[in-house]
Amino acid sequence: MPEKEYEANIKQICELLQSDPTPEVIQGLRDAFEALSKQLRAGPFLEVFETTLSNIPFSALFSLLAAPDNKLIVTVAGVTGLLLKPVTWPMVHQTFEEYIIQGLAHPHPVVKSLVLRQFLKCEEKTDPFSPQYGPHIWKCLEGKGESDATRLGKQVLVHLCKIGMSMDYLLSDESMSVVRLLLSGNETQRFRVYDVVAAAIGESDSAFEFFRQEGIVDMLVKEGDARDVLVAMNFYELVPTLCESSVPYEYLEAAGVFSDALKQVYKAKNDDSVTSSLMRLSALKLFSRMADAQGISPAKFYERHAIVPELGELVLLPEPGSDLKATAITCVGTIGNNAEALGYLATEKTALAALVTAYNSSFGHLRVECLRAITCIFGYSTTPSGAASQACYELYAQLDEGKFLVGLTKEIMKGFEESCVAGLAVIQKMALHAWGLHEIASYQNIVNFLLMRDSARVKTAQQWQFAVVESIVKAPAAKSEFDDDTYARLARYVREGPYFVAATAQVALESS
Repeated sequence: MPEKEYEANIKQICELLQSDPTPEVIQGLRDAFEALSKQLRAGPFLEVFETTLSNIPFSALFSLLAAPDNKLIVTVAGVTGLLLKPVTWPMVHQTFEEYIIQGLAHPHPVVKSLVLRQFLKCEEKTDPFSPQYGPHIWKCLEGKGESDATRLGKQVLVHLCKIGMSMDYLLSDESMSVVRLLLSGNETQRFRVYDVVAAAIGESDSAFEFFRQEGIVDMLVKEGDARDVLVAMNFYELVPTLCESSVPYEYLEAAGVFSDALKQVYKAKNDDSVTSSLMRLSALKLFSRMADAQGISPAKFYERHAIVPELGELVLLPEPGSDLKATAITCVGTIGNNAEALGYLATEKTALAALVTAYNSSFGHLRVECLRAITCIFGYSTTPSGAASQACYELYAQLDEGKFLVGLTKEIMKGFEESCVAGLAVIQKMALHAWGLHEIASYQNIVNFLLMRDSARVKTAQQWQFAVVESIVKAPAAKSEFDDDTYARLARYVREGPYFVAATAQVALESS
């Protein structure tokens, strides 16, 4: 049987590995490994994989990662990554523990990234692990600029925290020495650490208490008072993710984080500096994202911190092109995407009333922002019911003076991508509500539009049109809201998929 191309290539690599590392040999290895990489990708993978490892052990590949040639290192790292793909984490840990630590300390970022990717295979808290890995992974966060190694290092640490490994393996004395060194560095490096700290705190109150005792929580809170506005904004961005339980939330509340953020909103009324404006925008986003923080009652939080009336005022700003107005509209939608918070908005009234006024008087980009906010509110749940669904209906009834669906259908039919997609997204969320399904079924123009395919529409619009029809068909009351023929056409639309094009009869004309 003739020798296959990849077999000849592997044989050549084995011969070169027995030779002295002259420039010619290094070049030959580079060429051969580049060819092997292509052969592994082209397949049959299992066949090439088994032949490779039968002749070239991983130990030989790892030794080549220390070669004095960067191009060879990159090529071998690529092949090694392909060969490690089917290898499970327990096997990686058991077989390559020594190489893992060496790889994490390797000066070449490609090798670090190769090793870091292996940790993402670790899926259970009970998976085998070594405390020795911790300090070396933390060190991958070092550096002012972003790189694959720093990005993957943070991703790995966050992943390990989320599967519950932080307390056992990532917070040893040696690891904490590295963490303190990282926290003495620049703000980019510090916030990589804080992102991991937030992930650990999100999984365990014990982790919060550990970081509090280490002084790291207080260090993080002080970032909110930084003179550098970008540092303070980064802190505000992180706050909602810290509040996954009541323990860190209550600590931040006692530290005055939320009252200080509200002061930033008030301060900007009399201070139109760029710094003040940026801090206000960041504070508004912080408050809106708190709606989904697991450690709080959203209604009690918004009652305690009077941000909602402020949002109502900002939504009504007269400047249609204002970033602040658009941000406030988005924040109302973000808050209303939580059922309890939506109940508070419905009781408080000012923010939702402002949204109605803004929508009724808006056009262009601002109207699209309003539609997106309405989509968030209507889509607070995949199975809406009760008081929150009633609040959505009351909002719907006020929009466009009770003719919201009529106006929205006209907007969609104009065919402008942004407004068309935004409008269809609203209708898709309406279809989740019993009242919404009834409104759709009662307006023939929108039903006709939904059943009319048009391959000239942009793909995104076709996808959303399909999503609307699919939600209608899945609705429990669909068969009772639509007549049999219409329901059958809607169901057929779903079966045919979003991009179905009906066959066109071809008529051949023969000349006499």
